[in-house]
Amino acid sequence: MGWSAGWIEAPKDEVETALADWREADQSNPSDLTVEPLTDCWPECLQQLLPLEAPWTTELLVEHGGRWTCYLNNDLNGGDAFPVVGRFAAHMSWRGVISVHQPRTPVGHASTQLQLFGPQGEPPLMYVRTIAAQAEDGRRSWHESGRPQWFEHVERYSRRLKRDRLDRQLLVEYLLALGIDVDNDAAYGASTLIRQRVTWSTRKQTLPEARKEWGLSRR
Repeated sequence: MGWSAGWIEAPKDEVETALADWREADQSNPSDLTVEPLTDCWPECLQQLLPLEAPWTTELLVEHGGRWTCYLNNDLNGGDAFPVVGRFAAHMSWRGVISVHQPRTPVGHASTQLQLFGPQGEPPLMYVRTIAAQAEDGRRSWHESGRPQWFEHVERYSRRLKRDRLDRQLLVEYLLALGIDVDNDAAYGASTLIRQRVTWSTRKQTLPEARKEWGLSRR
């Protein structure tokens, strides 16, 4: 849960309204959408995303630090923040961030990424900056596009080992420079759950089932 997290630079209430309007427009029956303010605090509110599903059906919005709204969904591959963050950057002129940290799995997959979106980004996806250190089946790769941001340690990107160019510690530092204190539970505030009742079947997993499939110990 939360391998991919979205961050939208707008008040949660505004993001909630925009997201609910978008979902209702896509629903044949708007009553199949529920918008529920949660009483659970962070990180307990994450349990409301269970079970994990593909395609995903449930989204979580959480106030963060007074400037940002955290976006998560119950996609069983660790989350899929791009559709929402990219859309709002393009249509609402909100700055957005996607942070990805997938720890290495037994089959050799891993990914640490920072994606920055904004109204000044390159249409149609509105990317401002992307950096990614990844592995697929054990094969490492490095990718960067867009103009480096003021907070980046660009000297890191010339290191011989691609996995050392962007790790979780550096990702957390970059997020903090943007005003996102990702590891500080006290920075998270009120949360809202948006759930869609769908007519198609989904593949569901409990958290233990997902850990077993990915070969991960409890984290």
